[in-house]
Amino acid sequence: MPVQGLPSVSITPMRELLRGFCRFNSSGRWLSRQRRDPYTREAKVQELRSRAAFKLIEIDEQFRLFRAGQRVLDLGFAPGAWSQVAHQRTQPGGKVMGVDVLPCKPPTGVSSIQANVLSRKTHELVRLYFSRHFQLNMHDELHKKHGYFQHMLEERLEELQKDNSFQPLYGMADPVHEHPLDVVLSDMYEPWPQVTGFWNNFTNAAYSRMANTSGVAVKDHYMSMDLCDAALLCAIALLRPGGSFVCKLYTGKEDQLLERRLRKVFTKVRRFKPEACRSESKELYFVGLDKRKDIDKVAVFTQ
Repeated sequence: MPVQGLPSVSITPMRELLRGFCRFNSSGRWLSRQRRDPYTREAKVQELRSRAAFKLIEIDEQFRLFRAGQRVLDLGFAPGAWSQVAHQRTQPGGKVMGVDVLPCKPPTGVSSIQANVLSRKTHELVRLYFSRHFQLNMHDELHKKHGYFQHMLEERLEELQKDNSFQPLYGMADPVHEHPLDVVLSDMYEPWPQVTGFWNNFTNAAYSRMANTSGVAVKDHYMSMDLCDAALLCAIALLRPGGSFVCKLYTGKEDQLLERRLRKVFTKVRRFKPEACRSESKELYFVGLDKRKDIDKVAVFTQ
């Protein structure tokens, strides 16, 4: 209630001022940390898209994931640092494809689509890209609606599906291989800071629903578990027997649940925290090596 004789003053502007100060203070701490961080500085020197590249470099040096000529799928690839590393380490002859719910122009030599990793159509597009039935147009521009070259890939898929001699997409004498990938990577969690290109081909507002670290350890853990499960389903569907898998997890009480699932799919499963991870971070990487044959997807997710 206003005091008699004094003008009425709303506290709303003061609340907004305080909120702005908190946001500024938080941003200032983040910027200060980035300036001091040696991996951030080195990423700029080497023209890598983010410091996350050094995490994958450490993982590869520890577990020898990459070889020349491999086919690699990078889930949640934006801004593209992991795709850069994968491309460099699978040359000559390697092919890398990124998948993300947001449109993002991929690094030179890498291709990408904007898609949901759990969609059956996405799996078919990935299979088609890594087959001889699709020849990549090397025009490096992000399509204004569908993401990099996605319209070309979808048109080719429609053409092949109309050809009765090509049904189904795999299981034929001249197939699009059911399990075309050598390595599946997933660093899904942190969203790419989108400025333009807010169009998306989903109806569920992908960007506003994007999982992002909240600072609440339990929440971050469970959200990362969902993304690891999505990546594992993708690996079961697309990764060849003997292939390798990497996914990021924020640690919590269900770590062992995910590890049990991974052991049903891979003969070797390792936990690894690269030195490039910040010491205060709860992130951890699971590495699955030597994928088993004839995986029963239902059995993997049934306790």
